[in-house]
Amino acid sequence: MATKGGQRGRYICKVGFYDVYAKDAMRKKPGRKETQEVKETVYDIYHAKRLVEKGFNTKDMAVEKAQGLLVSK
Repeated sequence: MATKGGQRGRYICKVGFYDVYAKDAMRKKPGRKETQEVKETVYDIYHAKRLVEKGFNTKDMAVEKAQGLLVSK
């Protein structure tokens, strides 16, 4: 069965009621025909379907921010 979860990216983990997703930006490999490699990965924090924070460079930064948001609630 197909899902529509591709817009948010890959599911990474859950921190309380926040979800951490990762989006990969791809680029073509030089000298190769139809192959791609990951250029960068950006991590986002969601609560249900709502984007809370975006633009983290590492998973650890995103998890720390989600834990901080949990404490402030």
